[in-house]
Amino acid sequence: RWTPHKWCLLFSIITVFIYGLIGMTYAISTWFRTWIHADVMYVADYDILVLITLASSILLLTSILGLTGTLLNSRPILALYALLLWPAFISMLSIGYTGYKRQALSLDRKLNLAWSQWYTPIGRLIIQDSLQCCGYYNALHEATPSKRCYSRTSLPGCKSKLFHFEQTNLGVVWSTVFSLVPLHIFNIFVALLCANHVTKRFGKGITPKGYRLT
Repeated sequence: RWTPHKWCLLFSIITVFIYGLIGMTYAISTWFRTWIHADVMYVADYDILVLITLASSILLLTSILGLTGTLLNSRPILALYALLLWPAFISMLSIGYTGYKRQALSLDRKLNLAWSQWYTPIGRLIIQDSLQCCGYYNALHEATPSKRCYSRTSLPGCKSKLFHFEQTNLGVVWSTVFSLVPLHIFNIFVALLCANHVTKRFGKGITPKGYRLT
């Protein structure tokens, strides 16, 4: 029979699997450029994309271990599940902190520096094609020439469009991650409290030595 602790643990693991799956779906759709302006995030926020992929992988692996341990009533597997929730928690915090710091602290200056020193010509071209712009301030300022981007083009500079995209995208990323932090902390407590009570049997079911019949 399933104990109440086992049911609570199962629902907790399902929530870990759900937000891990959502994060992995977002990461894969960005890697394969399936949503509009995914190219821009691939170039401008490559480190955050890698962190999202890593965190989602840890969450999915952790939830699968937890589900296996729950169905098999295996306390060692559930102990490993409870342990892996902490690296997942740290990886989630790293995503939120990186996104918030980049958005809130001089985003315009960071984009100025990134465009002039960090982005490769191919990266600038990807941003220009995705945002329909040319150059940074204008077509004559550090632009990567293309069929639509040349000195007399009517396309505007990329600074304004890139700034608004980063402001919105980074805000969505860090606010979503930080909103999941309380739920993840709750899941950690559920794992710690319920992992040893998936059955009514205490411990490994072995009679303590002092109570054995001789």
